Amino acid sequence: MTQALNSVALQANVSLLMDAKKTNRYQVSAIKGNYTVEQAFARLIENTPFQMMKSSAGYLLVDKKPENEQSDEKSVGASSAIKKGQLNSSSILYQDNHQLYQMPTLSTQAENSDTVQFGQSVLNQTAIDRYQANNVAQLLDTMPGVSSAGSPRPGGQTINILGMGGVEDVPITLDDSVKSFDKYRQGSVFIEPEILKRVTVDKGPHNVEVGNGGFGGKVTLETRDAQDLLKQNKNVGAFLKYSRFSNNQQNTYTGAVYGKTENNLLDGLFYYTKRDSDNVERPDGTSFLYSAQEQDTYLAKLNIRPDESQKISFNAMQSSHTGWEPFAAMRDQDAVPSAADIAKYGYDEAWKRRLVYRDQKDTSYSAGYEFNPAANPYINFKANFSYSKTKQHDKRLEGVSFSAANLGDESWVNYTNTALKLLNISDIDTAYGTHKLKIGAQYQKMKQNSLMLVRSYLNNPQYNYGLYQPNYMPAGDQQMYSAFVEDQYQIGAVTITPSLRYDNIINQGYGNLAPRYSTAEAGHDYSEKSYTGWSPRLALAWKQADYLTWFANISKTWRAPRVDEQYYNDGPSSTVSATSLYLRPEKMLAIRLGNEMNFDQLLTDDDHLQIRLSYYHNRGSDEIFRNRSVFCQAQAEIIAQGGSANASVCNGQYDHGFYRNITDYTIKAYEAELFYNQPTYFAGLTYSYVRGQRDNSPVNPWFNQKTWIEQIPPRKATATLGVNVPEHDLTMGWRGIFVDAQTRSILNTDYSIGASGFSLPHTKGYALHGIFIDWQPVGENGPQLNFSIDNLFNRDYKMYLGEYMTGTGRDFKLSISQRF
Repeated sequence: MTQALNSVALQANVSLLMDAKKTNRYQVSAIKGNYTVEQAFARLIENTPFQMMKSSAGYLLVDKKPENEQSDEKSVGASSAIKKGQLNSSSILYQDNHQLYQMPTLSTQAENSDTVQFGQSVLNQTAIDRYQANNVAQLLDTMPGVSSAGSPRPGGQTINILGMGGVEDVPITLDDSVKSFDKYRQGSVFIEPEILKRVTVDKGPHNVEVGNGGFGGKVTLETRDAQDLLKQNKNVGAFLKYSRFSNNQQNTYTGAVYGKTENNLLDGLFYYTKRDSDNVERPDGTSFLYSAQEQDTYLAKLNIRPDESQKISFNAMQSSHTGWEPFAAMRDQDAVPSAADIAKYGYDEAWKRRLVYRDQKDTSYSAGYEFNPAANPYINFKANFSYSKTKQHDKRLEGVSFSAANLGDESWVNYTNTALKLLNISDIDTAYGTHKLKIGAQYQKMKQNSLMLVRSYLNNPQYNYGLYQPNYMPAGDQQMYSAFVEDQYQIGAVTITPSLRYDNIINQGYGNLAPRYSTAEAGHDYSEKSYTGWSPRLALAWKQADYLTWFANISKTWRAPRVDEQYYNDGPSSTVSATSLYLRPEKMLAIRLGNEMNFDQLLTDDDHLQIRLSYYHNRGSDEIFRNRSVFCQAQAEIIAQGGSANASVCNGQYDHGFYRNITDYTIKAYEAELFYNQPTYFAGLTYSYVRGQRDNSPVNPWFNQKTWIEQIPPRKATATLGVNVPEHDLTMGWRGIFVDAQTRSILNTDYSIGASGFSLPHTKGYALHGIFIDWQPVGENGPQLNFSIDNLFNRDYKMYLGEYMTGTGRDFKLSISQRF
């Protein structure tokens, strides 16, 4: 029973307090089907002398009381039960929710509903509420090996995992809806953190369900359900929350209504959040001008459970944002009006003449079906269909004219993703071990459309009189047809998991309305291009002892060029005018090694220490990169001898597209994570070091020295120390983030002008401190208060991946929420 209850608690990321000496006496049968946390616990203990109690601190397993005492006892709550000393010194506390994030404990047993994934990091509801983040990238920034890039402006962030930050490197899903947005100089993720209950980060390309990229990892976002918010023994409820941030005077309003039927046949939720803020303030007191945001988010969910083996789900999310902001949301203020403009137009209009008025909408829809009959171990079937769309409409003031490089005077950009996934997991027992066989198929279509109006070309037929697709953001689509199989074979303390994935990728360009970018003689070819390939993977785990598990992965995978890379082109007179249909797939061989240690009763009878050490070695080949500077070996040899030469010395023998395959690169990463938990206090330490080099220069593949990869983040450490007072439903603590200086640059070895365009400014190291307090002053039925201070000492700092972006100043954050 102890192991079964612990498994449920770990999968659900909830706290569980129980007396192991008592629970070890009982054996329970495995459960199968769709259950809430409470239902799973109830099934496991239904024929035992125990009952489960719930409070804001988590779950508490206690002895059943006589009927006349149960109502009083249930009202006490788990935290009060701890105070009253109901549990003896052999009690075990599974409570990881006070850390920066959670590390799901590895299990070499094939008991879970899915195959085991190594090295995952998880943010649960407690951590999400505590961070009170403005965006998803900010939520993930404290994890080792994970960094945010960009600015604090709305929609100005991307996510970097293990030194890889492209949209193709870090796929993101929201309730199984694929999210992608790759607009020029913009962020890639626009999800409202308030609607989330769980964030899972997989590092490296080791997940068989991810194809066509994902070299850095994968981010899985899950939204709240009615079952997450309903109070125990309640069928209808409501939720209200208000947050106030001091730095940008932000107000966030949240409201939700939800309910379920008595027999759990139906449950549904409607959720609304509104953010309204002024400009973000820097540590020196100045503002990120036009960084204010006003965003509305709606979430609706419906779950139908015809019986214990089936579940049908429908999810819908929509968010919208409007406001004046710089065209390049990821940058600092790079569009400053002149003194003459301010004198001529006035301060407000002078600024707006440099900005765009942005109307942004982000929508996601998904429908899922699950069939998991308890009597049939060979069927655990899931089907999911999803549709998501992100669109931006930017418009400048009338009478203001900007070049095509800045998306002109008005632009329309749409990214649409349609996906279907079918999956079945079978549990097969043999005399020689157990198998968990996963078989699946996927279809995904990513479609991008872009259009801009450039008023300076209104009379120019070569540019379709000013209305055409940006040559650097071509319209087109990418379709993916995939199938995969994975077998998690467990024999004794060893688990061996081979897998194989097949992908067929088809790219199709849509052409360009402007004749200048639709000229066959210049190599403008928007025709279909297909890529096929296999991705073999192998995962190993060995539970050497109860407290020690070793794990290893080796994966060989690939990705096709994105639509932008395949069909980007330039005018006929350009050195690289053509589209790039000659591109080969980019490949990666990735290795991960590590171990995880779990110790109970280390310093006291009720503590737990978790340590994870990981090493990553990613070897990439045929990297897809911009075609710049040096185009052939003859040109490279002249430059190496101190001369000067251009593409003319190549005699036309070079790649004429804007992208090309260059040489290989290596990224290594080291991570150490340590979490210590005890009922009354907790501590955590993490450290990550990522190092990445190309074999040559990206702008000169014949350069005979290694160069540093520009997207590699500096070394980072985090620390947490806190106390938990269960009898008062109070948790408080300190956390620190320590970031090293970053002085590595491509210019350390390649001094060419072409290389300077891919160099990020050096940054100094810095330390950021914060405090947090979580409190329910009147217990489980009262309001929940979250208070925190970010950048406690108002440290001025520059972010390396933000291209020397200034950090955010001190921020007092307070939120109060109430469930009814």
